[in-house]
Amino acid sequence: MLISIDFLKKIIPYLFLFFFGLFPAFAQIFPEKGVPLLERFKPVEYHNAGKIWDIHSASNGIVYMAADRGLLEYDGASWNHFSGSRGFTRSVLVMNDSLIYTGSDLDFGFWERNEYQGFDYTSLYPFQEDLQDVNEEFWQIQSFKDDILFISSQSIYIYRNRQLVKIAAPSRFKGSYQVDDRLYFLDKNNGLFLFDGFSLRKILDFPEAVHTDIAGAYQKDNDLVIVTRDAGLYNFSADRLMPINNNLSLKLKEAKVFSFEQVGSNHVAFGTVLKGLFIADLAGNVIHHVNRHKGLPSNTILSLHYCSLGKLWLGMDFGVSSLDLNNNITTFYDYRGDFGTGYTAMLKNGIFYLGTNQGLYSSKWDDLNNNLEYYRFELIPDTEGQVWTLEIIDEQLFMGHDRGLFIINGNAVEQLNNQEGVWTIIPYRDYILTGNYNGISIFQKSGNTWLFEKKMDLIFGSCNQLIAENDSVLWVSIPNFGVIRVLLDDQLNPLERLIFPLEIFDWQDVFIMQNERGIHVLTDHHQYAYNNSEREFIKTERIKALPQIDNLLAGVFQPIALHPDYEFFPIYSGFALRYIKPGAEPIMENPTLVLRRMEAFNNQGRVKLYPGAKIPYNINNVHLEVIVPNRKGVLYQYKLVQSGVWSDWQQDNTFELLGLKYGDYNLTVRASINDQMSDDLQIAFRVAVPWYFSRYAYAAYFLLLGVIIYFLYRWQTITLKKQRKMMLIKEQNSLRQQSEKHKHDIMLIEQKRLQSGYDHLKQQLKNKTIELAKKARDSEDKNRLLLNLKEKCEKAQRTPALFESKWREMQRILDSYLKIEDKTFEIQMDELHQEFFKKLKEKFPDLSNNDLRLCAYLKIGLNSKEIAELLNIQPSSFYISRSRLRKKLNLKPEEDLYSFLNDV
Repeated sequence: MLISIDFLKKIIPYLFLFFFGLFPAFAQIFPEKGVPLLERFKPVEYHNAGKIWDIHSASNGIVYMAADRGLLEYDGASWNHFSGSRGFTRSVLVMNDSLIYTGSDLDFGFWERNEYQGFDYTSLYPFQEDLQDVNEEFWQIQSFKDDILFISSQSIYIYRNRQLVKIAAPSRFKGSYQVDDRLYFLDKNNGLFLFDGFSLRKILDFPEAVHTDIAGAYQKDNDLVIVTRDAGLYNFSADRLMPINNNLSLKLKEAKVFSFEQVGSNHVAFGTVLKGLFIADLAGNVIHHVNRHKGLPSNTILSLHYCSLGKLWLGMDFGVSSLDLNNNITTFYDYRGDFGTGYTAMLKNGIFYLGTNQGLYSSKWDDLNNNLEYYRFELIPDTEGQVWTLEIIDEQLFMGHDRGLFIINGNAVEQLNNQEGVWTIIPYRDYILTGNYNGISIFQKSGNTWLFEKKMDLIFGSCNQLIAENDSVLWVSIPNFGVIRVLLDDQLNPLERLIFPLEIFDWQDVFIMQNERGIHVLTDHHQYAYNNSEREFIKTERIKALPQIDNLLAGVFQPIALHPDYEFFPIYSGFALRYIKPGAEPIMENPTLVLRRMEAFNNQGRVKLYPGAKIPYNINNVHLEVIVPNRKGVLYQYKLVQSGVWSDWQQDNTFELLGLKYGDYNLTVRASINDQMSDDLQIAFRVAVPWYFSRYAYAAYFLLLGVIIYFLYRWQTITLKKQRKMMLIKEQNSLRQQSEKHKHDIMLIEQKRLQSGYDHLKQQLKNKTIELAKKARDSEDKNRLLLNLKEKCEKAQRTPALFESKWREMQRILDSYLKIEDKTFEIQMDELHQEFFKKLKEKFPDLSNNDLRLCAYLKIGLNSKEIAELLNIQPSSFYISRSRLRKKLNLKPEEDLYSFLNDV
C-alpha cells in the first residue's frame, strides 16, 4: 500500500501532537537559557497569612496553600483565606476542588466546599478535649491507596472508611516520602521504613556518619535517590546507601535543601535555605538555578509544588512565587544593575551581544544558561550610551548607536562616522543605508572598510525603519509623520516619493513588514497591506499577535531572530527569549472553566447565591465570576439560553445581568485560550415572582376582594339608607321651597299690584300737577287780561272826573282778584307736597319756598322748559336756580338730583 508524501505531511503533525499528548514526559522540553516566567506575590496580597509551609493544587488548576493563619486559595485572579483549624496550618492535600485535607498544630481535618463556593471545616483530630497532654504537629499528609494519612513526629493517623487508625512512631518520625506507589517513613533512631498500608517494615539503617534528615526521594532508573538536607544526594540500591558525587549533589550540600518536588517524570526541583531553587534532570544536570539575583523575593524555599498546568509554586519565608515551566518564554531581568534595558541583540561566533540603554554588552552564549548563580555580562569599551540596533553584514557586526555607526570586532570598536543617532541599518545593493535621527545616510565599501558617501536627498526627519522592497524601491518609516515609498535611481537619488500620513493608520505607531505577500504596515490594532496597482494601503486581517510578555517595550511588533532555536524580545530592565525549537511550544489541555462566585445585588446590598438558587425579585441583578484557573490570555463569553445570543469575547472574567424579569434562567459560559475552547459551563437560577404575584399574594387578594365586596355591600346599604333619608329631606325642602316660592310669587304679584297702583297714583299726581299748572297758566292769562284792563282804566282815569270814582272801584276789585288768584296755585302746591316739603325742611332748613317748589317740580318729572314757564323765568335762570339748589342740598357733581329727591 503506497502512502503519498502529501498525506504524510498532513498526518505527521497530528501524530506528533497525539504522541506527546499521551506521553507528556517526552514533550517536556525546558528552555535552558533565562528564567522561566516568574510571578511573585507579597504577603499583603494573600491577606498577610504568614509563611507558606505546604502547597497543593486541584486538577482544575486552583492552588491551595497551608499558611500560618489558615488555608489559602488562589485561582489566578484572586486570593481567598479560610480559617477554622487550630494552630498554624502546616500541610495540605487536595483531593479535588471540593475536598481538601489539612494538618496543623494540634489538629487535622478536612474542608468541604459549600454551595456558596466557600469551605466548611470539620476536625478529625480525636484529642481535641485533651490537648494539655498532647503536643502533635501534623507537617505532612499523604494519600496512599484509598487512605489518607495524617503524620506527626509521634504518630500516623490513618483515615479509612471514616474511621481513624493510629500507628505510633518507632521513636520519632522525621518525614515521609512517596515515590510512585511506595511510601517511605524516616525514623530518627531506626532508619528508613516502607509502609504497606497496615504496618511499617524497616528497609535501611543509616550509617552513623550519614545525616538522617531527608527532604525527599525520587526514582532514577531502578534506584531510589534520597535527598538529604545537609549531605547532598544518596543512591539507595540493593539495600546499600551510597553518596552521589556529582556537581548537583555538591551544590545541594552547600545550599542546604529544605523542600523537594518531582517535576514531571524527567526533572526534579530542590528548594534550599541559602541559594534559592535548583531544577535538574534525572542525570544530575542543573537546568535552572533561580535565586534573588534572578528575581526571587527570598533564597529560602520552604515548600514546592508542581501542578498539572506546568507551574512550579514556591512557598518562601517571605512571599509566594511561581515559575511557568511549561512556557517557552524566559526572561533576563537586570536585578543586579549589570546591563540595563535591552533594545537589540545579535549572536556571532558564540558571543551574545546585547545593545542596551547603557551600552553594548557581551557574554558567552553558553553563559546565558540558567544553571549559573547569575549572568555574566561585560561592557565593551567605548560603547557607552544608547544602542539602537545590531546587524551582521558581510560577516561584520554593525552597531547603530546614539553617537553614530560603529563596527564591532570582538572588544574592538571602529566608528565609521559621527552623525548622531542611527536607528536602523540595512544592506542595499552594494551600499549600507542607515536611518538616522535626521534623514538617511549612505555608506559605500572601499577596500576592507566602509566610507560615508552622502545623505539621501528629499528624505528628512527621524527615519527609524528602512525596508528594501527591491533594488529600486525603499520604504521609510518616520515617527509622528507616516510612511514614505521612495523610488530610487542608480545613484540612490529619489525619483518619486509616495507619502502615506499617519492619519491613514488611525494615528498609531507603525511597523513596516515585508513577506511573500508584499509590504504590510502593522499597528497596535490593525494590519494594512499595500496594493501596488491602486497605490494605497488596505486594512486586512490582523496577523497573529505577539506572545503575552510582561514589560514588553512599546512599539515592538516583531521579535529579533537571534538563533535557530531562539528569538529576542526587548523588555524594560532586561530582555526576554522565546525558545522556538520544534516541540518547545507548550501543549496545553483545553481550558477548564470554574464558577467562583455568584451574587444577587441591588443598591441596598448583596446576597450570595449558588447554582439553582431562587433569587428574590427585589434584588434581581446577578453578578457572576468565572475563571480558567491560573491561565493567561483567557477570553470569556456568555449567553442566556433564553436569548440565544453570545456576548462579545472579553478578558474580564465577571458578568452582570441587570434587571432580570421573574422566571427560570439558564446561563451558558465558555472560555478560549489561543483558539482552544473550554467545555460550556451551565448555570441555572430562578428569579422569584414579585410578592404581589405569589400564591400568598393571590390568597390575600381573594381575601381582600371578599372584604371589599362585604364593605361595598355594607357601604351600599348604608348609602341607600342615606339616599332615602336625603331624598325625604330633599322632598321636604322642595315642598318648603315651593311653598316659599308660592308665597314669594304672591308677594311679587301684590308688590306689582301695589307698584301699579303707586304708579297710577303717581301718574295721577303728575296729571293733577300738570292740570294745576295749566290752571295756573290760565289764571296768569286772566291776570294779564286784568292787568291790561287795569292799565286801560288807569288811562281812563285821566279822563274827566265823571268816571273817576267808578274806575277806582273797578281797580280795587281787580286788585283783590289778582291777589286771590296769585295765592291759589301756591296754596295748592303746598298742600299737595306738604309731607315732602316737611322732610326737606328737616334736613335742609335753609331752603326757601321757591326752592321747595322747584324740588317738587323736579320730583314729579317736569322738564326745564315746563318749570321755567311755571316760575315765569327764562330757562337760563332755571339752570342757575337748579345749580344753587344742588349746593344747598350738598350734592356732589356725580350725584343725580332727580334720584336724590325721589329717595327723600
